[in-house]
Amino acid sequence: MGKTYQKVILKNFGDILKNKEGILKKGKIRKVEVDAIVDTGAAYLCLPPKVIENLGLLHTDTKPVKTANGIVKRRIFSVAAITINGRTIQMDVMENDGTTPPLIGYLVLEEMDFVVEPRSHKIIPNPANDGKWIVDCYYSEPDFWS
Repeated sequence: MGKTYQKVILKNFGDILKNKEGILKKGKIRKVEVDAIVDTGAAYLCLPPKVIENLGLLHTDTKPVKTANGIVKRRIFSVAAITINGRTIQMDVMENDGTTPPLIGYLVLEEMDFVVEPRSHKIIPNPANDGKWIVDCYYSEPDFWS
């Protein structure tokens, strides 16, 4: 099947907020661009320590994470603005080890309403929504509203 790679633009969301408050000039917002592997087995956007350092994200939590090598502890960092193919979301970032490339997990794909197209090795807008960015935000248990 092959790997799916995707260019991702990342910005420090704290810097974006400071810019909106007039505290930080737009040109000072920390930003990086990475080529990431789309990994539907991963949950978060996972970045190497050096990329997180360049963005200036703040360590907020440490969580146990199930990996191919067993359960390990991974650090969670403050929110980044994540842009893929013109769609931008804000989300916490998980640190991966220094040898693993950036990974785009399923939470990012879900939030951005993208799916993986295995033949072309690309992510595309969800065909079920006719290419429109539609976020699922409903509870589907039948008896919930009764």
